[in-house]
Amino acid sequence: MRQETPEGFIAGARGAARQALDAMAELVIMRDPKGRITEVNTAFLSAFGGTRLDWIGCWFAVSPARASEQPARRYDVAMRTLSGPSWIEWSETLSQDGSSVAVGRDVSREREARAEQSEAARGKSVFFAAVTHELRTPLSGALGAAALLADTRLAPDQRAYLEAVRQSAGHALGLIDDILDLTRLEAGRLELRPGPVDLRQLVTEVGEVLAPRAAERGLTLSYAVDADIPATVLADEGRLKQILFNLAGNAVKFTETGGVLILAETAGERVRLSVRDSGPGISTEDQKRLFEHFERGAAERKAAPGAGLGLAMVKRLAEAMDGEVGVQSEPGGGALFWVSAPMPARSPAPTEKPLGGRTILIVTPDALQRAGLARLSRALGAEPLTAATADAALAQAGAAAPPLTVVLDASWIGEAGAMRAAAPHARILALAEPRTKDQFSAEARPDSVDGWLVAPVRPGSLAAWAVGEARDDGAEDPARPTQHEPLRGLAVLLAEDDPVNAMIARTVLSKLGADVTHVESGRAAVEHASRGMFDAALLDLRMPELSGLDAAAEIRTTPSVAALPLIALTANATEADRTACLAAGMDAFMTKPLDPNDLAERLTALCAPQNRANVG
Repeated sequence: MRQETPEGFIAGARGAARQALDAMAELVIMRDPKGRITEVNTAFLSAFGGTRLDWIGCWFAVSPARASEQPARRYDVAMRTLSGPSWIEWSETLSQDGSSVAVGRDVSREREARAEQSEAARGKSVFFAAVTHELRTPLSGALGAAALLADTRLAPDQRAYLEAVRQSAGHALGLIDDILDLTRLEAGRLELRPGPVDLRQLVTEVGEVLAPRAAERGLTLSYAVDADIPATVLADEGRLKQILFNLAGNAVKFTETGGVLILAETAGERVRLSVRDSGPGISTEDQKRLFEHFERGAAERKAAPGAGLGLAMVKRLAEAMDGEVGVQSEPGGGALFWVSAPMPARSPAPTEKPLGGRTILIVTPDALQRAGLARLSRALGAEPLTAATADAALAQAGAAAPPLTVVLDASWIGEAGAMRAAAPHARILALAEPRTKDQFSAEARPDSVDGWLVAPVRPGSLAAWAVGEARDDGAEDPARPTQHEPLRGLAVLLAEDDPVNAMIARTVLSKLGADVTHVESGRAAVEHASRGMFDAALLDLRMPELSGLDAAAEIRTTPSVAALPLIALTANATEADRTACLAAGMDAFMTKPLDPNDLAERLTALCAPQNRANVG
């Protein structure tokens, strides 16, 4: 029997390896440690011509210099092939002895498709920006006019009709904003604005804005922030609020009975914002599509209106923050939506525990409300106990360690006397709704009740009432002081070409006490401002003759009025508009319809020379 020599075996193996390389559709090139070619395959020769002997021993230096010692890398190179200029994507692997193998494929068509897609996305974004601006202007006018009308004397049915107009216009405006944001995200043009964010304040604001809507639907709404959440984190506050409003707003919208719970908690190196509801739940099949455009989980949630953009927006925003979004649900079992994202701490978590050493017994039939108040109590340092029935609460109250505070649902307030007998030294607080709180004022409440809390319960209110330090004058928290005509004495120039929005801005400024001069073009704004008769100017960004930006730039180059405080007015609050305002010398940036309190605060600050602001 003939035995094959080692040399023959090696030659055969090389021949088999070459056949395998030649069978590949990709381009293959092998190089020694000095970069000289040791092997190429047929696909490579078809792309660049020649024979193997023409290439072997030559240098082929088209790869970029190595930026690290990683053994594998990928790069694109524009190369001239027999079929013309092409983009080749190379995947290169480096061996320990310094030799390398690179596999290439032609990605010219893919790059062209991506470029066309990007150009189409940019075109779509420009189109939507123009269309949404034109839609926002009349809707902003409708909302502004509704706000002014709400301050007049109206019959009950007229006020109901006005509220319907306000809600409809607000819904349309929110839908437009979602569409515009989605087009920016698809085009890669949505920029985040990270800064210090107080998550406790943010969650409180979202909860309190949604509380009236939840109360109208007969739902409980609770919120809590865990104690280990930093006092401030680095994040985009506006986008976080947008995410939480979408998730919590959907929960309120789709839940018929029970409640909604909003939580902020740490998840490793991330912060997790979640919203749990006791709604109808979502099937596994619907969950797969929920975060796509125009999906609403129709099988379980078909009764509520909406275009289905909110969850798609949440997903895109979470991804823009390097975060994740998810849902846990089953039909009939409610739903839990969550967003987790990296939010570096800017200042440490608060260390104060105002309820340290105290026991809080929470007695309410709603499971989510019990869970929320328990998390809130624990964050304040208390040991929480929960009870779903009055009988269970009586047993726990008698066995609980003092000092004890009982938070008793208003529907079970008749058990307050028995609760007092079971725990004579406990503080008993009624958990009321805004519409029922008056029955627990100092003059009206039962003898066994020491005070009251309005749901959703604020941390400060629970801390104060639980230890008996709260005021009892009919208000859970001190009312925000009001100012009468805070802008009295200010002369304000208003440049706005839309008659409805001009009327609204003029009325708001006048009610705040300002003396208003109105012009309808950017050129007129520059001419009036140059006379030096004004304390501030409000400039619409889109006006005839001169835009608000051009008008601002001219005012800034007029020495006598170069320091005049300028506020940009726009129907679109885009990052591009904000940046352009800063470049033109604007001091502040406000969207329509104008919020009177915000406008008063900004003008008051800007018109004090020592408090000049940048674009906000």
